[in-house]
Amino acid sequence: MPDQTPPPREYARNVLIILLLFVLYTSDSQGPASGFPSARDYAAERVNRSRHSLDVLNATKWQDFAPKLVGNPDHEVARYLNLTGFRKEDDYAWEKFGLFRERSELFSQEVRKGWREGQDSEQAGLVGLKGEIYENVTGIVKGKWVRSPVDSKKTVNQRKRFLNLTEISPGVDWAFRSEEYWTRNITGEEGTLRIRVDERDVTEMDLKTPKIPEQLIDSSNTDLVREVEATVTIQDETSSGDGWEMKVHGVHWPRMGIMLMTTTSEKFAGIFGLPHLTLSPDLYTSSQMLLNTTLEKTVEKMEKAVWIDPSNPWTSSPGSQGDAMMPTPHCEFVVHVQVHPVQVDFRTAGGYTPITNVVQEIEKELRFPNGASLPLVPRLQISTVMFSPDCGFILESKGPPSFSPTNEHLVGKKQEMWLHNIKNWLLMLALVMFGQIQLLKMQSKEASTPSTVGRVSLFTIGGMLLADALFFSSLSLLSATAPNLFPSALLTSFASFLSLILGVKFLGAIHSVQEPERLERQRAQLAAQAASAPPPPPPPRTAAAAAAQARARPTAPIITAAGADLPPPIPTINTGTINGVPIIIPSDQDIDAEIAENANTASTAPLLPTTNPNATTQAPAIASPSFGAVYAKFVISLTLLMFVSASAMSWPVSIRNAYINILSFIYLSMWVPQIRRNIARNCRKALLWKFVIGQSALRLLPFAYFYLKENNILFSETDWKAFCVLAGWVWLQIWILAAQEVLGPRWGIPRGWTEQGWDYHPVLREDNVEAGGLPIGLVQIPGTPTLERTPTGEDSGSRKKKDGTFRSVDCSICMQVLEVPVVAAGEDASGTTGMAGMLARRQYMVTPCRHVFHSHCLEGWMRFRLQCPICRENLPPL
Repeated sequence: MPDQTPPPREYARNVLIILLLFVLYTSDSQGPASGFPSARDYAAERVNRSRHSLDVLNATKWQDFAPKLVGNPDHEVARYLNLTGFRKEDDYAWEKFGLFRERSELFSQEVRKGWREGQDSEQAGLVGLKGEIYENVTGIVKGKWVRSPVDSKKTVNQRKRFLNLTEISPGVDWAFRSEEYWTRNITGEEGTLRIRVDERDVTEMDLKTPKIPEQLIDSSNTDLVREVEATVTIQDETSSGDGWEMKVHGVHWPRMGIMLMTTTSEKFAGIFGLPHLTLSPDLYTSSQMLLNTTLEKTVEKMEKAVWIDPSNPWTSSPGSQGDAMMPTPHCEFVVHVQVHPVQVDFRTAGGYTPITNVVQEIEKELRFPNGASLPLVPRLQISTVMFSPDCGFILESKGPPSFSPTNEHLVGKKQEMWLHNIKNWLLMLALVMFGQIQLLKMQSKEASTPSTVGRVSLFTIGGMLLADALFFSSLSLLSATAPNLFPSALLTSFASFLSLILGVKFLGAIHSVQEPERLERQRAQLAAQAASAPPPPPPPRTAAAAAAQARARPTAPIITAAGADLPPPIPTINTGTINGVPIIIPSDQDIDAEIAENANTASTAPLLPTTNPNATTQAPAIASPSFGAVYAKFVISLTLLMFVSASAMSWPVSIRNAYINILSFIYLSMWVPQIRRNIARNCRKALLWKFVIGQSALRLLPFAYFYLKENNILFSETDWKAFCVLAGWVWLQIWILAAQEVLGPRWGIPRGWTEQGWDYHPVLREDNVEAGGLPIGLVQIPGTPTLERTPTGEDSGSRKKKDGTFRSVDCSICMQVLEVPVVAAGEDASGTTGMAGMLARRQYMVTPCRHVFHSHCLEGWMRFRLQCPICRENLPPL
């Protein structure tokens, strides 16, 4: 018995891999090489710098930071702080800080000007807005930004500065040091600005009831102060994707509607010097008290987690901790935000009686909904001024007082309303998906036979499924990562999954039915290739072959003494006569000749089996790709599309918009493959009109929302021209499908471009009988003086006389009379080519075997069988 190979032990390999990974993970040499600092070293240095900066914040007071400003006299003494970026030797552009303050105060005064009626501007500037503005501004706003008028080269002498990162932040290994490669350097004149404010789970202090009596502040505006952070996205013509994105941290005075935020990095201790950037002593004191408490807690956490978490808690790079070890230099920002008063429409309150603190009631209902009857939630509006101390530019939102009131600074929604709108949009998308499912079910039921399924284009349904699969994957990821949107996203994902499952089933049926067609097309291609290929050279002639050929030649008779020896007779075909008529029996049906041939073959056959040198190998069978292979290509295409679309988020705006428009145009070209298939198969109608129109409308709705609606859930720019192009393209495809049904599938196509197909609705004439112009049942009987019709079936009593230019014939399917227009001999048929003649020809159909039927009868028959109902001859598809 042969030795058996022992089964492989896979577990031994797995154990070896686990041991190897364990050794590598616990090895002392896994850190950086000798002489290079580790992430823990960087974290320890950051903790030391943060502790030093916090001590400076505690030891300073108002006006300790008073840099030399533009326009100030030279003899005025400038004061700086011992903080990174706030030192004089750092050479930051603090001379523009006065311009930043002026613009910030101007924006705040412009907003406060009409807050309280009956008070002048000076008093209005000191009155808080409790109850008239949103105190919690968690939400997202978007608008236009422009370069500040006070920052132009005509008003400010732009000096050349040299920023030495080695002196500014010693001990930090920067990714690069050249100033020309700094990120977030805004060089354009205007662009788009988006700010997302987050005030959830932050520390808040009410200074009216302090724990320590010495901390009491006599102020009605700055009594409430809290932490705030925001994600700012600035886009201009030089940025890629949505623009430069950064996270800023700061302080919010809710009753004043003022927020002051800043970036913080290794070369700018922004959060520690923020109180010195405020506009008044009261704001300085309240922000210093808050930051002393919050920053102390954060630094203590950093000291405890220095061996666990080396990240920067005030990073300005959201979603990335790249500045933990080797930061990338970028422009720093100081952001001043002023919240605008809300505009409440009490006509939408539904019987609500106005009260004093209506805004607080609205905010309470948004956070803790209980069904209270309140007005519609007002929009969120803010204005902002941004200053970069190291890169030296000032930006501001586009609006009054520098611009007309039509420019409304930054407008958006509170986060509760934004999430509510997203949920509603997802529910509407789920309804759209369910509508697509119903249409797909109706079309699948209509195309339930091989004849009707073969008309549908595989690529039309496949394109729809690709979009549904993209929706399913995106919504599944959204439902898993966004708990607030989980129910709505899960419902929409389930709807797209149902649409995907039904579509895959229908696509599999189309693929299996069209399998013979693909095989036939491959055979034709192979035959064309074989015909065009040069013939192979004849094999060399051997001596044995020449001898065999000589023996096969007929020899002349040999004359001997006994007489003439004749060659063997050549077998002839047996013939016979029946009633004097000779009958020729073919060789393949001559039984006697076949028996004699078999006997001769058996006598000369060898006793032992031999090889057949003349045997030819059978050509391999042609196989088309299976549905599994098609499905694999579908998944690969979907994955590639998702990766390309994800990478497109970082492309420049113009290129990304072009990509989106091109991708949308390709997706909405879903009826082009069906139009092409109608032309190739000479098919007038393959899909239900309710399916075509319904799918077109439902799949255009999401595009209409994002292309036409302002302040949509993605805050994307509207583009009604692009939507008109997309909608017009879909409408044109529908009209082409309609023209193919009415005028013919190859209407407008030159004859030489396609193969000649059978016309089921020909013009019938009396004088082209030889060409098969008249079908059976309408042919004139030779020798008769008048034109009569013959029956299409065997019943000769079903003849009916003609009526003018129409002939009557029996339809063998419904057994009803069919009147067919016939052009008389010698008459002009130009009158039958118009619209009326075309509609008249649509009432009947003539088969290649010259049988005529009602159009609706034969179409219904051909849904189940592509054979003539009378003679069973194969019929070309519709």
